[in-house]
Amino acid sequence: MKKFLDRGRLTAATLVLATFALPGCMVYQIDQSSLDRDARAYQQLAPFQTESPVLTPWLTPASDDLPTVEVVQSQATQYNDMSGLNFVASILTLTLIPAVGSYDYTDTLTVAWEGETLANSSANYAVKEYMSLYFPTPMLFMGSLYGMGGLDLEDTQNTIGVIHARNIADAIARQQPLYERVPQNDPEALANFVQSRTAPLFHPRATAQIAALAPADNPMEYHQQYADLSGYVNLLPLEWQAWLIGPDGLKGWQIKAALDNGEDESEMLRKVVSSYPEELAEWNRTARQTEARYREWFSHTNPALVSNLLEAQSQQRAQWPYYANMTEEHHQILIENGVPDSIVAYMSNAERSSELVAAAKTGPLQDAQGRMLTEEQLLERLVRNDNNGRFMSPYTSDGVLAEWVNLANNANMGATAGSAVGAVAGAYAANKALDFVPFGLGGLVGGAVGAEVGKEVGRESAISASGGWEAIKASSDLSFDSLTDMARYLKRKYGSTANFTDAMRAATQIYPELSSVLASTN
Repeated sequence: MKKFLDRGRLTAATLVLATFALPGCMVYQIDQSSLDRDARAYQQLAPFQTESPVLTPWLTPASDDLPTVEVVQSQATQYNDMSGLNFVASILTLTLIPAVGSYDYTDTLTVAWEGETLANSSANYAVKEYMSLYFPTPMLFMGSLYGMGGLDLEDTQNTIGVIHARNIADAIARQQPLYERVPQNDPEALANFVQSRTAPLFHPRATAQIAALAPADNPMEYHQQYADLSGYVNLLPLEWQAWLIGPDGLKGWQIKAALDNGEDESEMLRKVVSSYPEELAEWNRTARQTEARYREWFSHTNPALVSNLLEAQSQQRAQWPYYANMTEEHHQILIENGVPDSIVAYMSNAERSSELVAAAKTGPLQDAQGRMLTEEQLLERLVRNDNNGRFMSPYTSDGVLAEWVNLANNANMGATAGSAVGAVAGAYAANKALDFVPFGLGGLVGGAVGAEVGKEVGRESAISASGGWEAIKASSDLSFDSLTDMARYLKRKYGSTANFTDAMRAATQIYPELSSVLASTN
């Protein structure tokens, strides 16, 4: 009997020691109280089509010819640390009482069409985190020991989908009476409804209804009236889209009408090219530089990342509204109907050279024989062959430094801020970094001369050291009407020459703003 009791005591002691010898652990558990498990979705007629696996089981398009909307889901996470009381209890018990935190998730579903958000739906849930350093007590909560990845979230995701479907169906039901008040055979009333942003979920249906009301015979005038409604043009057949895509004044039908009324083809070409948005040109320049960076940094180590980044850039590029969605099919329709192919070639979002855009703003893009000017000819259009422009060129028409540049540099101008400009210009002359690294020159120039020290205290001294303003003009036979033209011309023509550093050192003392323009100009 004694042996039996001793053996029992030993077994109990062993169990206690084994229990307390177990290492601590961390357990994750879905907080069932944080999610509306009683949510119920229901069937609803939708004023649009959707390919969303979340909505398609519940929303049936009212007709087969309705526009398709975009449905995007995203998730935000916030971590909530343990409460003060839990912290004290956990510390006093050496984490026998586990520390409890939570990850709060907000799942958002967005319905969008042509860049307009039509509706949002949100669903919230939480995951509890139980942690103990020394004891296995978190295992009592029966959660996942393998981190978040060990949780079975399928049921939770299904519930979230039901909540989203219910919320969108509810929004449709609320908005439907507002749409039904609009006369369905009155395109003007429907257009006012869309522009008022009332009941946005019905905007695709209302816009499609406007297009459906177009007269069968010669509908162009009708389409012109509503072409600026978001998404309208994309609902039309290709033969009508071709004439309606583009900025106001330069749509296909407007170009054709102007030419038929006697406007010169070369002048119309100039208008089309010069209207290319400056921000689009800048975006393309930056995108090109960023793509080069991606390839330099990641092409060998993570090609998939490069592919994803370039795809994201491509999607952003497509959002520009200049000649958005203009295709070769559209181009062919315009050419076959009398719009010159020289003009049609530039009716797109395709990147074009900065020289071409700048030159188009100053004169024709074709020579006397109707041939497009070469890149070199376009570049020369940026510079004046006189000294009557606002900004004097540091180079003469002979390709040598103007006398005022030599005077300024001999006087050691720019020994402070100018020396930084010289260093940047020298780096460019060595490896053309100005065009390759979008934030390379910008960072250096921004830090070195962004404060525009020369502009505040040195410009007059620089002019004086260069012989005075009259002497500067007298020794210059080239000039520019803008600093952008000056920067573009000098970088392209002289950027790789040995004396580019000297030219920039002197020029940025006379024109302090030139530093930042150099950094941002293609």
